[in-house]
Amino acid sequence: MNISLEWLKDYVDINLNTEEIVDRIKLHSTNVEKTEKLAQGIKNIVIGKVENVKDHPNADRLIICDVNIGKENIQIVTADKSVKKNHLVPVALDGAILKDGFKIKSRKMRGELSQGMFCSLEEVDLEEKSDEVYKIKEEVPLGVDFVEYFKMNDEIIEIEVFPNRPDLLSYTGIAKELEIIDTAKNFKLPSFKKLNKNNSFDIEITDNNCKRYSAAIIKNIKVNASPLWLVRRLATAGIRSINNIVDITNYIMLETGHPVHAFDLNLIKDKIIVRKAVKGEKILLLDEKEYELMGEETLITDKEKILAIGGVMGGELSGINENTTNILLEVAYFDPVNTRKVSKYHKLSTDASYRFERGIDPNDGEFVMGRLVKLIEEIANGVSDGTITDIYPNKINPKEINLRYTYLNEKLGTIVPEEKVQKIIEKFDFKKEKNTDGWKIFPSTKRPDLEIEVDMIEEIGRVFGYHNIESKLPETTLFHGDKNNFFMFKSEIASLMIGNGYNESITFSFMNINNMWLDKSDLKILNPLSAEYEYMRPLVSYGLLDCLSYNYRNQNRDVKLFEIANIYNTTSDGKTKEVPHLAFVATGKENPNDYTDKRMINYYTFKGVLDNLIDFTNIKNLKIKRLKKEGFSYSQSAEIYINDDYIGFIGLLDSQYADKIYDIKDKVYICEVNLEKIYEFSNPINKENKNFDYPAIKREYSFTVPINKEFEEIEQIIKDSGNIIEKINIFDVYKGKGIDEDKISITITVVYRSYEKTLTDEEINPVEEKFLNKLDSMNINLRQKG
Repeated sequence: MNISLEWLKDYVDINLNTEEIVDRIKLHSTNVEKTEKLAQGIKNIVIGKVENVKDHPNADRLIICDVNIGKENIQIVTADKSVKKNHLVPVALDGAILKDGFKIKSRKMRGELSQGMFCSLEEVDLEEKSDEVYKIKEEVPLGVDFVEYFKMNDEIIEIEVFPNRPDLLSYTGIAKELEIIDTAKNFKLPSFKKLNKNNSFDIEITDNNCKRYSAAIIKNIKVNASPLWLVRRLATAGIRSINNIVDITNYIMLETGHPVHAFDLNLIKDKIIVRKAVKGEKILLLDEKEYELMGEETLITDKEKILAIGGVMGGELSGINENTTNILLEVAYFDPVNTRKVSKYHKLSTDASYRFERGIDPNDGEFVMGRLVKLIEEIANGVSDGTITDIYPNKINPKEINLRYTYLNEKLGTIVPEEKVQKIIEKFDFKKEKNTDGWKIFPSTKRPDLEIEVDMIEEIGRVFGYHNIESKLPETTLFHGDKNNFFMFKSEIASLMIGNGYNESITFSFMNINNMWLDKSDLKILNPLSAEYEYMRPLVSYGLLDCLSYNYRNQNRDVKLFEIANIYNTTSDGKTKEVPHLAFVATGKENPNDYTDKRMINYYTFKGVLDNLIDFTNIKNLKIKRLKKEGFSYSQSAEIYINDDYIGFIGLLDSQYADKIYDIKDKVYICEVNLEKIYEFSNPINKENKNFDYPAIKREYSFTVPINKEFEEIEQIIKDSGNIIEKINIFDVYKGKGIDEDKISITITVVYRSYEKTLTDEEINPVEEKFLNKLDSMNINLRQKG
C-alpha cells in the first residue's frame, strides 16, 4: 500500500519527518518496503495558455502554438494536434528538467523555433505511458510553477499490509493507526453527505454471500476528465485516471478501504437482484473478456442481464461511458472466503477483490455512500435526492472480548501500568466497559482480526512497544521427563527414512478439495486462510506430491521425500480423529550422486524402502494385494495389509495423472502407511544374538507365472511349506522372447537354515517338493532350478 504524505494530511496532523514516521511504523505496525520522493529534480515547468494554433509550413505532422506563460508569450512546436486554442497546459521552458533527468532546450524544428515543450503526465512522473499533452481543467494563474501549484513534491511510503490488517488498506485506516502509535494526532474523517433511508429503489438479495447492499441514485452528472488533484492522488497508488466518475469510485476505495461501484442507471431494468450464479452462465466484464461462471459467484443483476460479479469486477454492459447522465451507486459487503474462491477461479485479482477477500467494515456503508455522493456532486455536478436504499437483513455486530489485566501482563512478560493500558485502549475508539478483572471491549467491525483475548493483548503489546519490554528467559521449573514410546518410534522411523536416502518435508495440514484426486476430505475449516486451504488433508501424500512437483518444475528431477504427519478423518460417531501416517515419494535416479550408477528408481527398489521398514519393525503377516484404483498403474501398485487390517498403499502413479496434475513427465512412486498400525503390530527384535553357527543353503528357482497372479501368493505358499525357510527374495523378472504373452518369468532365491544343525539335501528336498507341487497346481510352473 502506497501512502502519500500530502494526501494523508487530509485526515491527520503530522509533525514528524519521513524518517521518524518510518521508524515508528516499523516499531509498532508493519514493515516499510521503501520510500520515494515524487517529482524530485523536476523543475521549470509553468502553466501556459494556448492563444493561437497554426499549421507548420514545412511539416504536415507539426503545429505551431502561441503560448501565454504570464509574463510573456513563447512559441512551442508540437506533434500533438489535440492541443487547441484556449487550452491550459504544462509548459517545460528552456532549461527545464523532466522525469529521469531529461533536459529541455530551445531548438528549431523543421525551420521553426520551439522555446520549450508541452508536457504529458508521463513527463512529470504521474503516468507510466501518456497518449497526449495534459490539459488542465482547473482555473489556474498563468506562469505559476506547475509542480508546486499542484503539490507534486510529495513523499510516498510503501508499507506491507498483512492479511489480518485490512484496515491498513485505506487512508483513513492508516491515519487512525498513526494516531494510535503516537505518530500523528487530531484524526478526523472526511466530510460526507448525510443520507436518509427510504428504500425507494427495489433491491432483492437471494445469495447469503452478500450480507448488505446499499444503493443511491445521482442524476444529471457530466462525465468528464478528473481535476488534476484527483488524477495525481490516484497516480500515487498506481491507478490511471479514466473519467471523473470512475476516478471518484477508486478514490473512495483508497480513502475508506471499501470498494464501491457505479452503474449507468439507464442500462438497468427496474431493480437490482443479488443472486448466486448458475453454472455455465457467461458475462462480459470491464476488462473486455467473457467469463463462464462456475456457479459460486455472487451476481449483481437486473431483470434481464448480469451487471457485475459482486466483489470482483463490473460488467461491460452497464459501465460508465461519455454518454452516461444518471448513475446508480453501489456500496455492498461480500463474503471474504467466497470472494477469494471466485477471484482465484477466474484468475481475476482486482483492487476490489483484494480488499473484500481480507474483510471490509460491513457497518460503514452510510458513511462511504455519503462520501461518494458528496464528491460526485462536487466534481461531476450530479444531483442527489439525499436518500439511500439499504438492505441489511442480519446486522454484523462487534465481537465481545474480555481483557484481563493480570493475564495481559503474564502474556507480555512485563508489568504495563493499568493507566497506560487504559489510555492505549481509548486510542482505538472501541466501545468498552471496565470490570473487576480488566475491561470488556467491543472492537470495531473494521478490525475483523480482533476476535479473542490474545488478539487484544497483541494490540496492547505493539502499541506499548515490544522494544520497551525487557528481554529475558522465561521463568520455569525444570523437571526430568521421558519422551513417550511412540514419539521415540517416530524418531526412529525418520532416521530409517533418512538412511534410505529420503529428505524430510513438512507440508500444510489443509488444502483445496479440488486437488484431492484419491481420497476426499469431509472436514471443512470454518475460517480458512483462503479457498486453497479449506479442507483438512485425508492423506499426507498430497502435500509431498506438490513438493515433488515444485522440485521437478525447478529442474531438480531426482527427488526422494518423506513426511511423518497426521491425517484427519471423521469417525462413525461424527468425531474428528487425527491419525499419524508415514508417506514417501520418489522419482528420477536411484543414486544421482554416483555417476557410475545409471539405475532409475523402479517399483522394486522403491518397495525395498517399505521392506526395510517392515524388517525394522519386525512385523509378521504382512500382505500385499494388487491395487485396482484410478490414478495408479495396475501392474505396479498394491494395497498393504497386516493380517486383515488395511494400513496403506504403494505404487506407481498413473503417467496421465503425474503429467496433468503435477506436471511431471517421469515415473512417480508413492507410498503411504498408517504409522499407528505399524507401531501397534511391531515386534521389538530380541537383542539376543541368533545362533548362526550352522550354514545357510541357497537355491534359485525360475517360474513361469500367469500375469494375473500376485507374488504374495507364491511367497505365502513357500513360507508355509516348512520352518527351515529363512528368507525369500525376487532375483529377476523377465517378459519377452520364449515366454507366453499372458505370463512372466520370475526368478526367486530361497534361503534354508536351521539354528540347531547343518541341513542336508534329504531334509530340504521334501520342503522344496511340497511348495513346487502346490505352485504347479496353480499353473505356476518351474522353468529352471539352480
